[in-house]
Amino acid sequence: MATPGGGAPPTYVPVTLASASNNYRQGRMDHDAIAVIDFGGQYAHLIATKVRRQGVLAEIRQPDDPIEVFADYKGIIISGSPSLASQGEDSDYTKEIYDLDIPIIGFCFGHQEIAKHYGGAVIHGGRQWGKADLHLDPESPLFAGLDPVEQVWMSHYDSVTSVGPEFGEIGYSKSRDDAPDHRFAAIGSDSLRRYGLQFHPEVDSTVHGDRMIANFVLGICGCEPSWSMQAYLDEQAERLREQVGESSVFLLASGGVDSTVAAAVLGRAIGTDRLHLLHIDNGLMRKDESSQVLALFHDLGLDAHVHFVDASDQFLAALEGVIEPEAKRRIIGDTFIEVFQAEARRLDIEHHLLGQGTIYPDTIETGAAVENPPRYTARSHILWGY
Repeated sequence: MATPGGGAPPTYVPVTLASASNNYRQGRMDHDAIAVIDFGGQYAHLIATKVRRQGVLAEIRQPDDPIEVFADYKGIIISGSPSLASQGEDSDYTKEIYDLDIPIIGFCFGHQEIAKHYGGAVIHGGRQWGKADLHLDPESPLFAGLDPVEQVWMSHYDSVTSVGPEFGEIGYSKSRDDAPDHRFAAIGSDSLRRYGLQFHPEVDSTVHGDRMIANFVLGICGCEPSWSMQAYLDEQAERLREQVGESSVFLLASGGVDSTVAAAVLGRAIGTDRLHLLHIDNGLMRKDESSQVLALFHDLGLDAHVHFVDASDQFLAALEGVIEPEAKRRIIGDTFIEVFQAEARRLDIEHHLLGQGTIYPDTIETGAAVENPPRYTARSHILWGY
C-alpha cells in the first residue's frame, strides 16, 4: 500500500498472542481446558463463562474446526442451535470428535446430535418452552449431589424419542402445563462418557445447572480447577514480555474497550516507557470525546507516550459525497492507516511493533481473523481475550 508522499509502508514485526482463532495450544499454559462448540445458539458464551467460573479454562470452537484442534482438550460441550437436528440441519461438522477418548456432553441441539450419532432417534415434535421438573437418576455422575427432582429450563422443538444400545435415559421431564412426560430429557452412557441434556443447564432458570456443569467438568472430565482471570492476566503479561522482547509497541487507541484494555495489558507487561499510544479524532466523534479519552489514559497511568492527531478535515474530505456504507467503512479504514503511517514517520517509530486489541467475541465471530487478517490490521496482532 502506498503511503502519503509515495513511500513504502512501515515494516511491522508480527506479534501474535493466542486467541480463540489462532494456534489453539499457545494460550492454555498449564491449564486443563474444555472446548465449547458453538452451533449458533444464543448461549455459547454463557456456557463458556459457566465453565470458567468452575476454575477451568473454556474456549469456544467452531463446528468445522479440524479434529487436531480438539486433541488436547479434557472434554467437549456441544451447544444449542436454532437448527433442527430432526431435519439434518447443521449436520456437516467435525464428527471425528466422537472418536476422541474424552467426555462429550450436548445441550439441546447438542443433546439431539449425540443421540442421533449413537443410534437414537430425533423427531420434530414434543415442543417445550419454559420451566419444567426434571426427574433424574441420582446414580448418574452427572447429577451427583442433586435432588431427585430439579427445576430446569426447556426451549426446543425437536425431541429425542429413543437412544442407542449403550445409552440410557437418566432423566425425564414434566412440564408445568399438564403435558405428557417428556422422555429422554437427559441421556447418558458412562462407558462412553457421552451425555445429553435437552434443557439448558447454563441458564439461571435451571436452578442447579452450575452443579451439573461442575459435575461434568470437574468430575467426569477430571479437570483441575487451576484457571482464573488473575492468573490469565499474569500469564498473558509474561507471554507479551517474551514476544516483545526489548522492542517497543505502537498502538492505535480509540478509547474503546478493545484498544483500552490492550493498552492497559501492554502497559502492565512491558511498562509505559515502551508503549506509544496514538489517538486520532476522525471528525465523527462525540462532542469532547477525544479529550475524555486522553483524560482516561492519564487516569490509567498510560500517558507516558500518548500522541493525539485531529484529522477531522482529512476524514471528512475523504468521505464527502460517499453514501454506500461499505465504501465509507473502507475509506475510514484507509484514512486511519494513512494518518497512522504519517504519524509513525513523524515520531520516528516506524519499526515499533504494532499492537491491536481485539475482544474475544470478535475473534470468534470473524472466523479465521488471525490467519486472514483484515488489511487494516497491517499484518500484525497482539490479540488477547476473555
